[in-house]
Order: sequence, then structure tokens, then C-alpha cells
Amino acid sequence: MNRFILSLILFQFVVFMACDAQSPEKNGLTIQWNLLDNQFDPPGFHRAQFILENHTGQAFQEGWKLYFNSVFFDLNAQLEDSAFEIEHLAGDFFVLKGKDSGKKIKEGEVISITYKSNRPFLKNHHAPESPIFSLSDGKLLSDISYQSSEMSVQDLKKYVGEQNLPIPTAELLFEQNDGLSLLPKEELPPFLPSPKSWKINGESIVASQAGVGVIGDKEFGSVAAFLTKRIKEFYSPEIIRTEKPIQIRISQKDGMPLEGYSLEIRDRRVLILASDEQGAFYGVQSFLALQPANFWSGETMSILLPQIRIEDHPSFGYRGFFLDVARNFQPKEEILKLLDLMALYKLNTFHFNLANDEGWRIEIKSLPELTTYASKRGFSQDEADFLWPFYGSGISENQSPGSGFYSQEDFKEILNYAKERHIEVIPEIGFPAHSRAAIKAMEKRYEKFKKAGDLEKAEEFRLIDPEDKSVYLSSQNFRDNTICVCRESVYNFFETVVMEMKGMYEKAGLKLKTFHTGGDEVPRGVWEKSPICQEFLAQINSLKVEDLGPYFRSRIGYFLKNEGIRQAGWEEIGQKESNSQIIPNSEFADRDWQLYAWNAVAGWGSEDMAYHLANAGYPVVISSSANYYFDLAYDWDPRERGHTWSGVGDMYQSWKTVPNKFFLSHDLTIDGAEWDWTVEESSFEKLTEIGKKNILGIQGQLWTETVKSPAMLEYYVIPKIFGLAQRAWEGDPAWAEASSKEAMKEARIREWNVFVNQVSQQEIPKLEKFHGGYHMRIPAPGLKKVGSKVHANLQLPGLEIRYTTNGQDPTLKDMLYQEPVEYSQGLRFRAFSPSGQGSFVSQLED
Repeated sequence: MNRFILSLILFQFVVFMACDAQSPEKNGLTIQWNLLDNQFDPPGFHRAQFILENHTGQAFQEGWKLYFNSVFFDLNAQLEDSAFEIEHLAGDFFVLKGKDSGKKIKEGEVISITYKSNRPFLKNHHAPESPIFSLSDGKLLSDISYQSSEMSVQDLKKYVGEQNLPIPTAELLFEQNDGLSLLPKEELPPFLPSPKSWKINGESIVASQAGVGVIGDKEFGSVAAFLTKRIKEFYSPEIIRTEKPIQIRISQKDGMPLEGYSLEIRDRRVLILASDEQGAFYGVQSFLALQPANFWSGETMSILLPQIRIEDHPSFGYRGFFLDVARNFQPKEEILKLLDLMALYKLNTFHFNLANDEGWRIEIKSLPELTTYASKRGFSQDEADFLWPFYGSGISENQSPGSGFYSQEDFKEILNYAKERHIEVIPEIGFPAHSRAAIKAMEKRYEKFKKAGDLEKAEEFRLIDPEDKSVYLSSQNFRDNTICVCRESVYNFFETVVMEMKGMYEKAGLKLKTFHTGGDEVPRGVWEKSPICQEFLAQINSLKVEDLGPYFRSRIGYFLKNEGIRQAGWEEIGQKESNSQIIPNSEFADRDWQLYAWNAVAGWGSEDMAYHLANAGYPVVISSSANYYFDLAYDWDPRERGHTWSGVGDMYQSWKTVPNKFFLSHDLTIDGAEWDWTVEESSFEKLTEIGKKNILGIQGQLWTETVKSPAMLEYYVIPKIFGLAQRAWEGDPAWAEASSKEAMKEARIREWNVFVNQVSQQEIPKLEKFHGGYHMRIPAPGLKKVGSKVHANLQLPGLEIRYTTNGQDPTLKDMLYQEPVEYSQGLRFRAFSPSGQGSFVSQLED
């Protein structure tokens, strides 16, 4: 028997015996999910069971139902007991029930329901979550306790066996950290993203209790005002009049690169020069970035003045971050906090996904159902008043993160906040797929006006063909998430939404420059059996069903162009299928559509799609799923939350990318096989001169299916965002220019060592003070046994490692690791940030 399973059974037995001994009377319904078997060798599978124990004081009559959520549950899972069935409702929402009204569960009875899934089990959070138990009369049981069994790293390592999957045991982490060491702070670049050039001209000055004067040229008045506000916010001295003041001047100088600046500090005089307002702003951000961590606490009485000269400019004009708030909502305050984080690291574009299958998050006053209905999630049998509780968002329709939206005033505030930080906000409303929330909301509108007898108004914004019998399943497991592009009311809806959003920008004193239309993951099979589409195609002989998607994109594209708005979309809107291959669609290459090339799983063959599209004439933002999808788990540790469909990715994965030689951006495929740079280069699409001009920049993405709170959001983003920011500003790293593979790898580890020291010594201490502090992921220590001693190292040199010898998780009060420790069973290690944020616990197998 597997050691993990045996330990789990013994643990359960001890727990149940202990509970019986201490509290003879149990209460409520106890639900336990147990992993029974986990097979990685082909064909992979896992077996698991639900155990239900009834101590509610009543019998559960036939007809009870157990609802649960899981993004990762196999739709074809096979139950071993034919008396039960698991029905897939939509998305990640399932119900377990008895067939033909099912089985009665008596008071005190324990039942076990086992299933087999045709895929291995990878992550602890992949287990079913958020159970909802419905009695036979439809009432919900409130007294429920739920637990799921968990794997350790060592357990998963045993399950994986001889497969290539790089499980991050303490030993592997030690190996990955080999070559990293603590560097003197004075040898590091002054901040991230590292400036193009800098020179130290003397000893730093610490100006205490000094007055500060900020003067800006007329063109840079708003930048000077921003810096003044920032200084007042964080610098609070009792000014001594005899103390020499600090003078900061922000002046215009023609001929400097776009968004570039120079910053020079001589004595107590600071001079920032730039040709444009954006460059002046980044000069200000760099001056602020020179301040120590304590400055950001808001209580400092001094300002640090390094005697330094910096010349700097970005390599890419587009430096973006994408956030999905449709899957799980984030409050306005967290969006503002995120914008400050972006500005600090010189990211200039916020791609804001405001609607998807699982929620609509922006107020459209002319279509109130979008927020009165589609912004809410909660439990009901039929979604009559709100959407189902996707992603385990809970029973209540008033509960975040399932429910929530931004009023137009909220959105205006977000736009103005971004404007002050020189960040463009690109809204995304996805069409024609990923539209279930909008579809459901417009059906509510249809029903309301139909009941009132106004059929014309009922049909005005309807998004579906009610007689459509097409069968499809979307990537997120929806069967009803794609609008009917053949009906005019769809275009009424789209144009109404865009025009109202355009008005929000105008009220904020801005122009809506770019509108992202989504366009990704349109399921196969849509529209094939739609009577409305059949009639539409009969009228236009030149079109076939497969042409309806391009027709829709073209039509909304012309509308946007006429409104002075650039159309953007995921890579699919510029692609077509030819001979079973996905290639650029030359028909739209001259339309100036801004494409986001995302589908780049390492080892699947589309890693160079961004180059194909750019060479074909499309402006492209590199958004590679394998490198810049922050919702991917940091690594294969089963304790790490996140997706794995495109592999895993930590800060190293985003930092080591080479935008203009993307074949150098991987070391392993998603399956853990070697990625050979020489072989891949030979088959990789080569960027033409036109293609190079069409690469606008790069963007990091955070989809939020597995993100349940602002703290989780920050954990997923930090420290990955450091790698993104460095690459977006610096462009291709220096190591990529070395003459051989060996030389590149040697240079890469040297540059990586400098970078991780910047993160650990400069940026993490800063972000733990800034904005009241950000949550972040601290990498776990690597361990190696040499003789009888255990050696420990870190991906972020300079952070503390603490350890225990009694098997307990280390805390800040435990022993500080300073030299190798004598091995013993129960030895545990953990890394800590300056404010005490801790990593996962590392251990060698006892």
C-alpha cells in the first residue's frame, strides 16, 4: 500500500477515535475528500472518494444533493458505485447525487463514494471545494465541515516516478539555487527595472529635516505635482530652517528617447531631464526608487540623495499587465494599489478584463441587468436571480469575490488614478465567446419586456438564438457561452456597451484609444444548428459557417474604427485554420488590429506564433502563456496554488525570456523534456524587419479562477512582476548575445544573481512598506545533505532562513541558519522576508 495512503488512513482513524473519545456526540455533516491512488505512468489517472458522515440529528431522505466546485474535475470521471452520479452543471460547478432520487442517509451513517478520473492529481487545491448540501426539499444544510487530504512534495515525487516532471524537492531547489550568492549592495544597479546606464559620483547624502522644493517646466507641471504629493505623503520631517534644502527640478530637453530621461543628483540638487511627460514621470519614479524601504513607511524624517547620474529609456513602448476581475472580483482599492505597483516598475498599460462567462463587472446604465443580475453569483437551482457560484464563491449573492462591480464613478476614479501614473487602461469585453454572463443578463431583460408585452424591446439586445441546437463545450466547460453573431441585436448590444464606455473615458478627460474585444477560444460547433444563422447564410452565399467568426470581427472592427478606437484582441482574431494548421489570416493584416499572442505552451509547437503574426503585418504584444501567465503555479509543489495547463512559472521564467530571440526563453518543455536552443532556433520563425517593428512589447497576465482575495492576487503577482518589468524595460538580456550556448548559460547565471540580489535587498523590503505592504511569495529554501550536515540556500540571497529540529514549522522566534546544521529527523527550514512573510517549509525526507 502507498505510504501516503496508509498514513492518511491511520491519521483518519486516530482523528476519528480521538474525536469519539473527547466528544461522543458529533454534530452536523462531515464531508471528507480522500485521494486513494495517483498514477502518472500512461495512462495517467487518479482515484478519490467522498466520505459523508451524518450527525445532524435527522436522516437525509432520498433526493439530497452535494454540489461542489472544481476547475480541474474530470467531466468523464467514473463512479464505482452505480447508485450515484456526478452531473456537470456548467463551468466548474458539479452536483453529486443518487440516481433516481438516490439513497437515504440515516442519522449516524457513513457513506463512501469513490470515483476514477482519467488524469493524474497534481495540486492539493485541485480537490473539490466549497461543498453545498441540499436536502430533498431543496433547503440547504448549514452545519457542514469539509476537509480534503493533501500531498507533500515527497508524496508527489513518489507518484511521478520516472516521469520528467521537475518536482521541487528541497534537493532540487538547492541545485536550482546553485551559483547564487549574496552580493554587496553597492555593487547592484540602483533599482528595478535596472536603468540602461548609471554612474556613482560620490558618497550618498542623508538629508534630515530638510525642506524640499520641486520645480517643473510648464510642460511637466502634473509630474511635478505628482512628486510633490508623493514626498508629502511619505516624508514628514520637522523642518529645521538652518538645514540646507533639497532642490528638485524637472525640465524639458529635446532629442531624448521616447519615455527616456536623465537623472542627476549633485549635493542636494536633483535634475530630471526628459523630452516628453512620460519620460519626466519615469525620472520621478526613479528618484523615488532610490529611497530606502523606511521612506515608504510614511514616518521618515530624511531623504536619501545618492550622488548618481542615470541615463535611461525603455526598449519597448508597450509594457503591460492584464487583470481578470470577471472570474473573481477585486475591490476598487486593490485596483488602485495594483496601479501604484505598475507605476513603480514603469509598466504603462493596464489591460482590464471586465466581463467573462462568470461575471460582468462594469456598470452600463442603459443595460442595468448586466450588474443587477450578471455581477452576482450565489447558489440557486436555476440561476433565476444570479449566476451559479463558480470557483467556490459561496451561497450568498452578496459575497465577494463572486459578486461585485465597478460603478461608473468607480471606473472614472480608476481611469484618473491611472492617468496620473501615465498608465493607459484598455478595457476588455470578450466576444463572441466567453459571454455567458452577458447572455444570461440579456435573457433576464428579454423575459422582463416579454412579460410586459413589449416584444420589440425584448428582442432589442438579445444575444442568442433560442432555437439553436448546436452542441459545443468551451475551454472552461460551458455549453452556452457564445453569442449568436447572425442577429442584429448582438451588434446593438456591442455598440451600446462601447459607446457608454467611451463616454466614461470622456467624462474622465480621456480618449478611449483601444478596445479589447477578446475573440479567443470560440468553441468548435457553435452556430452550426442555429436557424437564425442558417437563414443569414442563405442570404449571403459567399459565407459559410466557418466564416461567421471573421465576419463578426470584421464588422465590429469597422464600427470601432469609425469611432476612432483601435480594435484589439487575443491572437485568434488574426488567425485562421488551413490544412489543420493555425496560421495568420492575411485578410485582416492591414486593419491595424492589436493582437495579443498568448498560446505558447513550451513544447506544443506554437511558441513562435507572435513572430508569425508580426511578420504577417499585425501589431503584436507578446503575452506568452508559458512565460507571462501569472496564474500558473510557481512550481510543481502540490502546495502551490495555480494552473498547470501551460506548465508552471516563477520569477525566473518571466525574467529569462528573450523577446527578440524567443527560442532562448525556455530550458524545458511542459513535460520536463530538454528544450534544445540550437534545434529550436532552426525551426523558429525568424522576425523580418517589418516583424521587429510590429513587436510592440510584452504583457503579464493574471486570470483569477484560482485567486480568491486581494492577498492572493498579490501573492500570484509578486515577485513574478519583477521579471516582467525588467524584461519589458531592458528588452533582450545581455547574456543572449554571448557567442555559444555555454557562454550564454554562464552569463545568464551571473546576471540572474545580480537580479535576485536586487529583488531581495532592494525591492522586497520596499514593497513591504509601500501602500501598507504587499503580500508576496517567498521562495522556500533549498537543502542538501553533505556527510552528516545539512546545507541550505535561497533563490533570494539575504533573506533569513530559520529552522527547527522538532518537526514543527519554523517561526521568526526559531534558530537562525548561519552555517550547515547537523542532520536529524524532524529538521525543518523556512525562509522569511524582513517583515516576517514566510515561505513553505522545506525538509529532507525523514
